[in-house]
Amino acid sequence: MNMLPTYIRKGWILALVALTCSCSKSWLNVNSPNPNQVTGLSPSLLMAGTLNTTASIVTTDFPFLGCYQGYWTITQGFSDITDYANYNYSTSFGQNIWTDIYGNLGNLHQIDLAAAQDSTLVLFAAMSKMLEAVNFQMLVDVYNNVPYFQASNPLIIYPKYDSAQVIYENLILKIDSAIALINTANPNAVQPDNTEDIMFAGNMTLWKQFGNTLKLRMLIHMAGMPSQSGYIQQVLQDIAAEGDGFLTTQDATVNPGYSQNTNQQNPFFAAFGFNSTGGFSNNYTSFKLNSYTLNFFNNTNDVRLGYDYAPLTGYSGNPPYLYVGAPFGTIGLPSPSSASSIGAYMPASATSPAGPRVGLLQSDAQSCPILTVTESYFLQAEAAQRGWLSASTQTLYQQAITASYTYLLVNNPDSAAQAYYSQNIANVGWAASSNPLEAIIVQKWAALNGIDLLEVWSDYRRTHYPSDLPISNSPDVVSKTPPVRLLYPQLEYQTNEANVNAEGNINQFTSKIFWIP
Repeated sequence: MNMLPTYIRKGWILALVALTCSCSKSWLNVNSPNPNQVTGLSPSLLMAGTLNTTASIVTTDFPFLGCYQGYWTITQGFSDITDYANYNYSTSFGQNIWTDIYGNLGNLHQIDLAAAQDSTLVLFAAMSKMLEAVNFQMLVDVYNNVPYFQASNPLIIYPKYDSAQVIYENLILKIDSAIALINTANPNAVQPDNTEDIMFAGNMTLWKQFGNTLKLRMLIHMAGMPSQSGYIQQVLQDIAAEGDGFLTTQDATVNPGYSQNTNQQNPFFAAFGFNSTGGFSNNYTSFKLNSYTLNFFNNTNDVRLGYDYAPLTGYSGNPPYLYVGAPFGTIGLPSPSSASSIGAYMPASATSPAGPRVGLLQSDAQSCPILTVTESYFLQAEAAQRGWLSASTQTLYQQAITASYTYLLVNNPDSAAQAYYSQNIANVGWAASSNPLEAIIVQKWAALNGIDLLEVWSDYRRTHYPSDLPISNSPDVVSKTPPVRLLYPQLEYQTNEANVNAEGNINQFTSKIFWIP
C-alpha cells in the first residue's frame, strides 16, 4: 500500500508536529525516536506542538506574498526570483504549505481521538477544534476546494475534495461546538497549563474570543457574496448571544519557551532574521524593503517604517538612518547591503537606535502570532462599516491602529498612534478618508506587514485595496494581473490523482477562491 497520501493527509499516523527538514518547525518536534509508527504522545505535548506549528505556518510559509503585497522585493541571486517575480507557477510551488498544514491537522486529529476516549480532556478537544478551523481556513484561502470530511479517515487513502464554501460553514459549526464544549465542561476536566496551552495558558474566555474572531474573519471573507447575507447575519447573532465577544485584550500568540538555542528560536526570527549564533538568515539577506511600502510610510509620516525595516548600517548622514527600497521584480537589484532588510533588529555589533529591540524582529524569544488584536479590531471595524455591528467604526479603526503600534513596541504607542491617525491624509485620518472601507483595508495592510501575509492577500483578492498595489515589474512576467491562488501540489497529482483531477484545470489567475467576487 502506498503510504504517502496517508502521511500527508493523515499525519496522526506518524504523529507529526513538524517536518524534520524545517528548522523553523523543529521546536517541540515529536518525531523521535521513530517517526514511522504510531506514538503514544500525550495530548498536552501534541497541543503545544500544533500551536507552535500553526504560528510557524502563519508567519513563515508565505514569503512570496510579502512580495505580492508590496512589502518586500528580492535581491540578486535568490533562486526563486523567476517563480516569484514572473508569477510562473508550477505544481511544486508552495507545496510545503499543503504538507505543513495537513501534517499539523493530523496531530490535531490525534488529540481528538484521545479526547474521545477520555472525557476529562474536553478542553483539549475544544482547543483542537479551533486550531483545526484555523488550519483548514488557510487551506481554503490558498486552494479553494480541498479534502476535508474524508481527510482524517485512515481507511480512506484517496480522500475526495469538498466544496470550499461548505468547508467554511462547517468550520464555523466546529468553532461553535468547541465553545459549547468549553461552556459545558465538567469541573473535573483537565485544565491546560502554560506548558500545554502555549497561547492562552488555559484561559478559556480568551479561547472563546479567539473562536469568535476566527468566525468573524471567515464572515468578512464572504462579505462580497450577496447570497450569504442571511447566513452572515445569523452567525453574527449567534456570536452576540454567546456573549464573550472578540479578542481585544491579548494577542493570540504562542511561546513554548523560545530562546537563542539552536532550533528553539521564534520561527519568524529564525527564518527572516538571525540564526542562533547571530548570523544572518538567508531570508534576511534575500528579502528587502519594497519601494512601494517605503513610499507609503514616508508619505504618511508613519514611524512604523523604522519598526518593520532595518536602516542601512554604516550610514552617516542627515537624517541619521537611511532606508532604501526597490520595486518587486526589478532585474539587477543591487547587493543585499544596499537595501533595507526586514525588521528593526540589528546585531549588537552594528550601530542601532538605543533601547530594547523593537518591531518585527525583537529577539529569538519573542512570541509568535496566530491572530492579533490588531486584526481583530480591523475585522470589527469592517463589520461595523458594513452595518453588521453597532459599534463606532471610527473608534474601532483607531483602536486597530493603536494596537498595531503597541504590538511593534513603538515608543509611547497611544500618543504616537493618535498623532498618526489624526493627520489630514486620506486612508490615514478617518475624517480625511472618503471611502471608509478602503481606509480600513489600507491600514490593515500597513499593520499586518510581515505578521499575517495570507490575511492581507485575502483582503486584496476580495477588495483590491490598496488600489495602487503594483504588480511585478519583471520583463518576463506571465500575466498583468497577480495570482489569486496556488495550484494543487504535485504530490496530490501523484498520490490522489483521480480526486484532484476531478477539480478540473486549475489556473492561478482565473480559478478563484469561492469568496472572491
